Amino acid sequence: MDETTLRHQVALTGFAPGVQVQHVPGPGLVLRATDGMGRGLEVQLTDEAARLYGEGPAVSVTLERLKQAAEAGLPEARPDGSFERLVFVGD
Repeated sequence: MDETTLRHQVALTGFAPGVQVQHVPGPGLVLRATDGMGRGLEVQLTDEAARLYGEGPAVSVTLERLKQAAEAGLPEARPDGSFERLVFVGD
């Protein structure tokens, strides 16, 4: 998915003010939501999941999961500065 389309999907998801979502390097598509206060969560969408469910729907589910986590309260960053990562795999 190109960056423009991804930015559009992020905007459509409707994250709360202050929550930033970015694409970070990693296998498949890795999206990170942070709140600017040292909390965040990453969700990795594997290539297999994107093929199985379709890229657009799989990215939408990934973004919804990040939004739910942000609304519930993102976990603190680990001591090394990394974030917890969930993985969305194909069945």
